[in-house]
Amino acid sequence: FHFPPGHCPMTALLLVLLLLSVAAPASGIAALARPALGGHKVAASRRRLEQQPVSLAVAFDGGVLAAITPAALGRDAASASVCAGAAWMWVAFWSKLAADGRIQPNLSRKIIHTGSAPLFMLCWPLFSPAPSAPILAGAVPLLQIIRLYRAGRAQPAQPTPVGAAEADDTADLVKAISRSGSRSEALGGPFLYTLVLLVATVLGWRSPAAAVAICQMAVGDGVADIVGRRYGSVKWPFSPSKSVAGSAAFVASAFSASLGLISLFHAFGFTALTAAAAAPAVLLISLLSAAVELLPAELADDNVSVPAAAWALSAWLLSAG
Repeated sequence: FHFPPGHCPMTALLLVLLLLSVAAPASGIAALARPALGGHKVAASRRRLEQQPVSLAVAFDGGVLAAITPAALGRDAASASVCAGAAWMWVAFWSKLAADGRIQPNLSRKIIHTGSAPLFMLCWPLFSPAPSAPILAGAVPLLQIIRLYRAGRAQPAQPTPVGAAEADDTADLVKAISRSGSRSEALGGPFLYTLVLLVATVLGWRSPAAAVAICQMAVGDGVADIVGRRYGSVKWPFSPSKSVAGSAAFVASAFSASLGLISLFHAFGFTALTAAAAAPAVLLISLLSAAVELLPAELADDNVSVPAAAWALSAWLLSAG
């Protein structure tokens, strides 16, 4: 993969830290890794699956595999198809507006950034409680990763003759998600963003830690940029490209979105953690994540550093989830 110059070592390190941090929330389901000796064992596994997230490692255990029924596979495949179609339409809608000049590319980029991951997580209750759910749900960000890779690696389109079919279907996408219009940007921040979402889906399925980490990365960072560009006249002296108004917007929006997803997960029985109980910890996580977002881009891409920090803090502070 191609990353912006200077980002590779720190980005790789933060990706490793992110993978390590998700192991803590997932450890609570290790008790499910038992061989199925009879029908009552399968029934017990199914009941536990309905109450707790499932990690990728557990999905290959013999006892849990017995809980993957044709009905569950069908439901998960259908849900993944609906989510993939909705994700494509969401990105295509804002890409088209940017391509037509109806909104600025910077705004379309941040709208896609802010909404894509949280909207996908809002659809997680559509999936079954079986171990197939996070695997098939992971196909949604995986398809977007493939699309971004194609967009970043494709050659610039040549003028299309009148009456001929459009040869390049990625040009609008590149314009909507990049700052400069360069195709290489598709393999930078947007690629990392979607890769983190894939990790959160497969390894942090329906967990408060994943919800909080994604909201910090997507909502907090996205709203901070939108507000900062308009109202950010007062800059941080140690980070002149970032504003006080943007940081305040980061904390408020990330905090609200995180509690919203935790409430949703609690309502569907994915976690015992309530929004009220989580609020103090989530506020602290949002404040610290906003501080991480102020770090220079040369140190690490905030699409990795922010969710990695938020996930590690969530694994520590939201252990009740």
